Amino acid sequence: MCGIMGIIGETRGVDADVWGTLTRHRGPDAFGVWTSDRALLCHNRLSIIDLSEAANQPMNDAVDDLVIVFNGEIFNYLDLRQELIAAGVAFRTRSDTEVILQGYRLWGRGVLDRLDGMFAFSIWDERTRTLFAARDHIGIKPYFYRHQPGRFVFGSELKLIVAASETPPPIRDASVYEYLIYSYIPAPATIYEGVYKLEPGHWLSYDLDADQVESGRWWAVPRPGAAQDVSADVAAEQLREVFGRSVRRRMVSDVPLGAFLSGGVDSSVIVAEMARAGGSVQTFSIGYRDNPEYDETEHAKHVAQHLGVDHQVLYPDFGQSNIATYLELIIDHFDEPYGNPTVAMVHLLTAAARDQVTVALVGDGGDELFAGYPRYRALRLAQRARPFIGPIAPLLLGMLKLVPERPGKHHLGRRARQFLDSISSPAADAFQSWSSVFSADLLQQAGVDIEGVRKDFIAKWFRVGGGDDVANALFADLNSFLPYNLMEGADRMSMANGFELRVPFVSRELIEFTAALPTDLKLNGSTHKYLLKHAYREVLPEAILRRPKRGFNPPVWHWLQANELFVRTRIADSDLSRYLPAAFISQMVDSFYAKTVDNSLQLWMLLVLGHWLTASGKVSTGVSRAGL
Repeated sequence: MCGIMGIIGETRGVDADVWGTLTRHRGPDAFGVWTSDRALLCHNRLSIIDLSEAANQPMNDAVDDLVIVFNGEIFNYLDLRQELIAAGVAFRTRSDTEVILQGYRLWGRGVLDRLDGMFAFSIWDERTRTLFAARDHIGIKPYFYRHQPGRFVFGSELKLIVAASETPPPIRDASVYEYLIYSYIPAPATIYEGVYKLEPGHWLSYDLDADQVESGRWWAVPRPGAAQDVSADVAAEQLREVFGRSVRRRMVSDVPLGAFLSGGVDSSVIVAEMARAGGSVQTFSIGYRDNPEYDETEHAKHVAQHLGVDHQVLYPDFGQSNIATYLELIIDHFDEPYGNPTVAMVHLLTAAARDQVTVALVGDGGDELFAGYPRYRALRLAQRARPFIGPIAPLLLGMLKLVPERPGKHHLGRRARQFLDSISSPAADAFQSWSSVFSADLLQQAGVDIEGVRKDFIAKWFRVGGGDDVANALFADLNSFLPYNLMEGADRMSMANGFELRVPFVSRELIEFTAALPTDLKLNGSTHKYLLKHAYREVLPEAILRRPKRGFNPPVWHWLQANELFVRTRIADSDLSRYLPAAFISQMVDSFYAKTVDNSLQLWMLLVLGHWLTASGKVSTGVSRAGL
């Protein structure tokens, strides 16, 4: 796990040492530079596999015409290494980096189909003066780039691209509104005009002499299509085999490794497979002394005791200083607005665990594969209730708005309001609304011109799924929420502490396996994650399998209510009125502190956006808001 960066073409004006300092947190163990007359490649290394200096990067191959910078881990690298040795390749290291490099020399672009891992890499061919880059199948590792005449710049973080620019790139205004809608900016866009994210499952090539960029997709999330006819027992046996293999592969490490255990089903089955693989297992979780409705520590302790693993609980103090600290963290490590406050928990956990382990397995992706979110069940409920509730939904919604909303019981008031507000809409549009923070309709009602904004990004994925409503929703989330929200958040906040997170639920093999399963094996009646629970019913305590879902969320409502002056001052001192009417913002703040509406997430997102606008020092440029 590392930080990569490079320039092909004009390299004058870039100080490699400054670049290395900007992302030292991603790789504190070594910093390397490789240069030629038309290329500069740099690498911050976090040593995980093959700790020797021979595995440092940038890495040349034996012929010295190929040079690689690589961020991530290839979990099946030992198998590929043996295959390459059989083909006559002589290795100089035990690293997975060299496996990619030699695999590319032998198989070209076809090496991507053989990789089981998380990765973003660039390979420069000094002989042909071309660059080849690729990003893993689901977007676990980041890759940003900018192409200007005669120059191609890439890096693991946006700040590297900005630092290499003679003049700061202008804001892409459409991205501001896409952030407000989704809480993230979907690829390929970034907050800046002309700066892009390589999309998950895509490759890219840059020909310096022709000054041309080409890209294409090497893997795609399988559409639901026609599900295979399989019994729960048979599917459960297959799942244990596939998932067990995914976990075991992700336990390969030359440094101490652990897991984050919440006591939910996803993290519990990971720890169960780790325990079954043998050896000692260290687990960590977060506790909330002051906000028991968020606390899962007793469940985590129950699982840890049942499985016989060593467990530790962290009890952070959530106060005003933390809010300011987390805002700074988000700006420093995302370099663009990002609205999911859960990343604060990721940062706390990785910081606390870093003294004992460098790598941890986490349960991200289980909800998207096995229908764990309430919104999936809501789709079925809406379909059945629409003929009865649809005609009276406005009346019920009006009555509901008279009742003050509270954050307890999983924000049921807010969710009920969203459900009634969209119950008469087609399923794709309803799912888009439920997956939005500031809906496009709300922004338009506020008088915001969102022409050119991707306001139905999720609905488009839903419509091309080709399955039933729940299957289409899972397909949409695997192409949107998972890569651009969860994966980006996990990467930035773990790497802020030089810590590697591994996500066994999103292996290619497991995603392809679950895509072919009938929806009823995922959401069976009112039972979410039915197959996952069925497969591990004899491994985990029944109380853990039956407990209701509780997300890994920080107490944002409580943070904001306890720090009214801080929130009001920060929002008032920002430049948010460039994008949203001042009266609209004031009404949102007043409603929250009057406790009439639970819009805590919207308020948090305004804090993040306002802080980013202030910290970036940007002014409105009047540039085009056209979509990419």
